[in-house]
Amino acid sequence: MSPLVDTCVFLLVAFGTWLVWHLVPRVPALRQLAFLLSFLAVYDWLSVTNRLDWRASPLLALGVAIAFSRWMRKNEARAIGFWRRSWRWLVAAFLVTFAAIQGGKWLHERVLEARLPPAAPGSPNVLVIVIDTLRADHVSAYGYSRPTSPRIDHLAAQGILFENAIAPCSWSLPSHGSLVTGRYPFEHGLTNVQPWLGLGKNSLNGLPTLGEALQQRGYRTAAFSANRIYFTSNVGLGRGFLHFEDYFFSVGDSLIRTLYGKKLARLYFNRSEKSKVTRALRAVGLGAWLDKDSEGSGTYSGAFGIRKRASDVNHEVLRWIERDPNRPFFAFLNYLDVHYEYGGPWDYPKPGWDRGTPVDEYDAGLVYADDYIGRLLLQLKQLGIIQNTIVIITSDHGESLGDHGLKFHGASLYWELIHVPLIISYPGHVPEGTKVSEPMSITAIPAMIFDLLGVKNQQVFPTFPLSAAMTNPTSGNWPDPLSELAQTDIIVPQDRVVQGKVPIATDGDMEALVTSRWHLIVHSRQGAQLYDWRTDPAELHDLAQTPEGRAVAAELLSELQTRTGRSLPENQKRK
Repeated sequence: MSPLVDTCVFLLVAFGTWLVWHLVPRVPALRQLAFLLSFLAVYDWLSVTNRLDWRASPLLALGVAIAFSRWMRKNEARAIGFWRRSWRWLVAAFLVTFAAIQGGKWLHERVLEARLPPAAPGSPNVLVIVIDTLRADHVSAYGYSRPTSPRIDHLAAQGILFENAIAPCSWSLPSHGSLVTGRYPFEHGLTNVQPWLGLGKNSLNGLPTLGEALQQRGYRTAAFSANRIYFTSNVGLGRGFLHFEDYFFSVGDSLIRTLYGKKLARLYFNRSEKSKVTRALRAVGLGAWLDKDSEGSGTYSGAFGIRKRASDVNHEVLRWIERDPNRPFFAFLNYLDVHYEYGGPWDYPKPGWDRGTPVDEYDAGLVYADDYIGRLLLQLKQLGIIQNTIVIITSDHGESLGDHGLKFHGASLYWELIHVPLIISYPGHVPEGTKVSEPMSITAIPAMIFDLLGVKNQQVFPTFPLSAAMTNPTSGNWPDPLSELAQTDIIVPQDRVVQGKVPIATDGDMEALVTSRWHLIVHSRQGAQLYDWRTDPAELHDLAQTPEGRAVAAELLSELQTRTGRSLPENQKRK
């Protein structure tokens, strides 16, 4: 998209130069245009790496532009002749390249689909929806006082609700790695941001993925992600998906992600709602261009992108589903509408209780996401396929919203950060209104899916006794769920301020273990915290130094060591 946007910008500059030339014929229009376009092109190239000082790039570009305009003054006829001979070939090369990239993807996907084995007759579709950053206690089906999720609640009433599902990490990348492999972060290795993880079979430590396992059973597989930083194919999460829409092919988003689009966004797209520019953009139907996507914004990727909303994800997945109705599908969706910046789109009606506080806006984002989950399921019903579809609703992690002095996620492993919703609906195959109270990890989702498919003794994913959970929801005959958080530098400044007050991952790795009563959090440098999450869900009372707490912590630390194969922190050994 960058060449297209630059071409449009350059054409505008050329048109302006032409107008000036008509008004002032003595102006050497061609040389002036060569100066302007060479400056803009070189400045763009020099700014790509983001390694030069902000003053160096324009100065170097200015020097190149002056040198080129001097050359043009001496070689104007030769330059015009070269341009006239070459521009058609340049346009043709661009179109051929564009067609090869897009057509190659299309052709590659269809070749792979044609090679899939036949699916078993009556195989159900599988739809996994991850509502990014959703903590369980803000879902009304989990007892929240506000009616934030009526469609999700209805789905829960038709199926199984896991009351204490635990995420394997408190931010997106490791958790999504676990969701597609059925393994913990220490097993799949995707614990932090690293380059080139998406290349080859070595991503995720070579572990088989849910998509690959379902392809072997004849399923079409696809992912549709609104989180275009941490759930994408090029960070190592694409293996097993024949189709992966991890970018947002909108005109506005494509514009903003180019150099001059970022400049435009910084100047005009960060203004208040009272700004004339903001009101003008709204008036001409470009209000979506002001819908910021904060995930990955700032110095990491430049100016903000445009939020890819649940409506866009729904459009993508329905278009893909309808393309081949004869083969069962596995679709993995990521909705980002509950993620900061909170709230639904500007033109979506706000709930009556929304007064603009962070919690109000967070809940409003859930209302919007819930609405579009309902719309998606309704459209699947109209297509006549919802009755034969396993629908799973979950989240990759929660959000702090001020608890423990933290605002966002990815800094610690407190209850509000790892307690996520998990709901499974499969009409006629799972008992309606079932609630499972014992803690379990969402890494079990791949195994659950294979259980629902009727595959016995599968060796791909660690088994989970879903049938037993449905029969006896309080049995707890499965391993205590783990959570992990590697030391990281991507914690936002607003959460860094608590360093020294509460243990966070800025200065050490963290692990957690949840049992039917206890929640142990271990920091590699600052030791253990222990909470009775049944009686103290807000985790305000650390019991690690009480007589009972010391004994419980020692036992749980030993279990952690056995499960992960890692040694205890030195300060815990001394205790």
